[in-house]
Amino acid sequence: MWGWIRRTLYVLVFLSIAAPLVAFRYSYGLWQVPDPAQIAAGQNQTITLYYSDGRTELARISPKSGNRSSIRFQDIPGHVQHAVLAAEDNTFWENSGFDLTGIARAAWNNLTGDSGGGSTITQQYVKKATGNEELSFGRKWRELVLAKKMADTYDKKDLLTAYLNTVYFGRGANGIQAAAQAYFGKDVQRLDVSEAALLAGVIQRPTYWDPDVDRENAERRWNFVLDQMAGQGWLSDRASLKFPATLPRDASPSTARLQIENQVLAELEDLAHLHRDELHQRGYRVITTIDRDAQTSVEQTVSTVMAGQPDYLRAAVVSLDPDSGGVLAYHGGGNGVGLDYAQSPQEAGTTFGTFVAVAALRQGYRLDHPLNGSSPRMIDGIPFQNPADVRCSPCTLRTSLQLQASTASAALASQVGVGAVADAAYQLGIPRELRGKPSLGKDPDTRIAVGSGSTTVRTFDMASAYATLAAGGVRTSPHFVSRVEDIAGNVRYNATVSLSQVISPKIAYSVTTALTSVDLASGLTAAIRPGTRPYGDDGGTAKAWMVGYTKDIVTAVWLGADKILRIKNKEGKDITALGEPATIWRAVMDAYRGDQTTASQPPNPAARPSPPTTR
Repeated sequence: MWGWIRRTLYVLVFLSIAAPLVAFRYSYGLWQVPDPAQIAAGQNQTITLYYSDGRTELARISPKSGNRSSIRFQDIPGHVQHAVLAAEDNTFWENSGFDLTGIARAAWNNLTGDSGGGSTITQQYVKKATGNEELSFGRKWRELVLAKKMADTYDKKDLLTAYLNTVYFGRGANGIQAAAQAYFGKDVQRLDVSEAALLAGVIQRPTYWDPDVDRENAERRWNFVLDQMAGQGWLSDRASLKFPATLPRDASPSTARLQIENQVLAELEDLAHLHRDELHQRGYRVITTIDRDAQTSVEQTVSTVMAGQPDYLRAAVVSLDPDSGGVLAYHGGGNGVGLDYAQSPQEAGTTFGTFVAVAALRQGYRLDHPLNGSSPRMIDGIPFQNPADVRCSPCTLRTSLQLQASTASAALASQVGVGAVADAAYQLGIPRELRGKPSLGKDPDTRIAVGSGSTTVRTFDMASAYATLAAGGVRTSPHFVSRVEDIAGNVRYNATVSLSQVISPKIAYSVTTALTSVDLASGLTAAIRPGTRPYGDDGGTAKAWMVGYTKDIVTAVWLGADKILRIKNKEGKDITALGEPATIWRAVMDAYRGDQTTASQPPNPAARPSPPTTR
């Protein structure tokens, strides 16, 4: 019996070695290596964005043919080569097109849920050539075989040159020469070591790791590249180098469509692992979640409301589908300064009082819980004052929500604990971190500003948090992309939406019924939360918010300035939440024609089914 088992094991071991070798040899002879010239020429198709109906065109992203310049190997300085190899493949000159150690490391990362791949530069180039990003064994096998064949067919200098002439660096720049111009305004031959390290560092995530987008992570990646160069013996003066200054990313005025394009491209890079150059190579169709009616209304209304306003005034609008998290409408304002204010943290003011109420209800407080809403007064040694027209004495939790009573909310936050308030905000959808920093400040467990103060929230995240209330306590993942298709209609990427019950339906329903109700043109009723960050003691406003929702759509509107100052409209009057922000909010809500066949507010929690965990 033992002899039979031993012989069987010998056969299995032989087959485990021979079978892959035979398969590799067969595939090697069957598949043809791509031509570098054809690869470079093929990356010139238009990416088309569609509204949520999948038929109406939203925007076209044309390839920037002027941002592609080929260079020769002898024109690439040694330190530029070393920086790229340190970042992407430090065994490039020695490996056979693939790295078994890297493949094993990538496999282990996939099994353990960690990030990080094992692709060599040759494998990356093959992946670019085939345009196949599918996460499958078949794709990886083909990539490995072709990488070996390319390494056998072409000189390593030619492969590295072809890679550096086609890889995407962000800012619409394909190739190292175009990147040198886009980031530093110089030719690749003039790049210093520090600049080369920055460009090498952005290759993995070119949209996100641009210093103008995320300086902290750009610096982290820059340090990694330099450390790798030093470890390989390619750099001797590591300590003397400083992070380089770059040209502005885009000095042109922002528009809502351009801002949507940027968000879509960033999302596809992050979630679908599709970079802009790969999208151009295949001419993909991107079906977004943007609703045509709501988006048109946002653009027209913001244009009308902001016309003639003071130059310092900024606006941002975000609408979401509470059930799916899909972005229905988006406008980051900018007012000619090239910034997306929907992604800019701004003082939340009294709008943050809703999170205080959620925290209290989670601890067993009732809507009729009495509060001291007198104003002005000191709370925990900090002066608080209600907006000039707010009177809340006697006051309850319910009336403090309806009246934006800062003193009552601040007192309630002190009772339930600011840590609990921060946790409620996180549960509803406010991220804990933005670009590596705590989103609510350095110490949200001891300091949360309700009414006035420095607690900041992005308009995008405010819409997400209130969408959780609209969905009966179910939090979704906000996103812009529904799916990506090739020109034949085959789905390349489908958005996966996570759903989680973060607060009880009863609490969500209680908050919704406590908020002020308004009737929309459609006949539906919406719950709203106006909010301000006051300026001074005489009724001035520094930031103005209007957030409100039905069960089908939530819209958050913000108006303010780049710094804390008293904002006034073109007529010289103080801007309030019920003025310009409310005008924009109502226009968007009235324009939306989604599923409005049932009641707009969350139903009785006893009748609301539990959601699935994923969809």
